[in-house]
This record gives sequence, structure tokens and C-alpha cells, in this order.
Amino acid sequence: MKIIKNAIQCRKCGDVIESKHVHDFVSCSCGAVAVDGGLDYLRRCGNKEDIIELSIVDNDDNQDM
Repeated sequence: MKIIKNAIQCRKCGDVIESKHVHDFVSCSCGAVAVDGGLDYLRRCGNKEDIIELSIVDNDDNQDM
């Protein structure tokens, strides 16, 4: 799996937040949700029901490892 964009939207405040590099921990303005990992991993903090997933990933199984 290759991460192309690591982003979410908070259902409470509407903020769209994106993590752009590893250990780039970003919280929304109300503090309900956060995103981390940049293009290395997908990490979400907060309640699942407060998150709208906006990430883009390429699940091409034929990628070089």
C-alpha cells in the first residue's frame, strides 16, 4: 500500500487536516480528532464517528518492495 494523501475531516468543527511527513501530528481546531504519519503510516486519534476519511492510497499489489 502506498499512501498518496493522509487527511481527515472533523465532523464536529469541519476542519480538514493533513499530515504531510512522518511524525507530523496535526489536530483539528476543536481538538476532537488528529492525524499523524505523513506518507509513511496512517494514524487516527479521536472517536471514529467524528472522522470523515479523506486519505488517498494506492493498493497496487504489483508495486516494487
